[in-house]
Amino acid sequence: MSIKTVVTLTDTTGDQVAARVAVELSKLTDAYLIGVVPNYETSYYLCTAGPMPPDYERRLQEQSAELLNKSLEGFAKHFDGSGVEGETRTTNITLGGTFDELMHLGRLSDVTVIRQDDPAKPEPMRSAMIEAMVFDTGVATLIVPHAYEKAFAPKNIAVAWDGSGPASNAAHASMSMLQAADTVSVVMITPHDEPKHSELTDIRNYFERHGVNIHLEVMSNVSGSVSEALLSTVDRLNADMLVMGGYGHSRLAQYLFGGATRKVLHDMKIPVLMTH
Repeated sequence: MSIKTVVTLTDTTGDQVAARVAVELSKLTDAYLIGVVPNYETSYYLCTAGPMPPDYERRLQEQSAELLNKSLEGFAKHFDGSGVEGETRTTNITLGGTFDELMHLGRLSDVTVIRQDDPAKPEPMRSAMIEAMVFDTGVATLIVPHAYEKAFAPKNIAVAWDGSGPASNAAHASMSMLQAADTVSVVMITPHDEPKHSELTDIRNYFERHGVNIHLEVMSNVSGSVSEALLSTVDRLNADMLVMGGYGHSRLAQYLFGGATRKVLHDMKIPVLMTH
């Protein structure tokens, strides 16, 4: 699938790594970039149960305005002069509320880009936003490590494959990047016996029809953590991007990441392109 529109959520702290990667991705794909700048509206009635200082509401409004300006300035630092066509949109987000406008723009894009949650510099509701973008936009989400310093130009890509719908969606969404890569490794990790030869042939043929020659990396009868085995394999392959499906706990809680997915997002060292 070609990438024509990229949407990124800006940060209020740090080096705006997601904005930088979104600009780099847009340059690689000649895509239109929309930087979504969150204006966090804090309801002071919900912030305290006791008496409030007379200027409490004013100080909260000033704090929100300061965060908004930091986001705008941080995005502009990477976007201005980049040659990428695009725009910024400011969206009001109430702490503890929903992200309707962000979801609207995300559903009208081909890839959304967001920074991994950083415990040292936390962003409001970041984990909830990542889950909403993966599960509720219907498009791929590129999650960038908070300490990511490399230029985004993936040439050695690992694709996690388990034959599921989310894994298939992720492969489809990343196809244009896979076609531009030098090396693509399809990683299969299973607690069962090795897949049949015919299954491996089907996988190889599918990617080859799209012009992607793959290296199959199969680990069978894995008894430990699948997520740890995946991260270890990705590290050994020296991959610079991981493509994978995002999985929930169950159908009853499909908008909450399952343990394996959450482990990958917590320990990731390279960008992860994820779909549901």
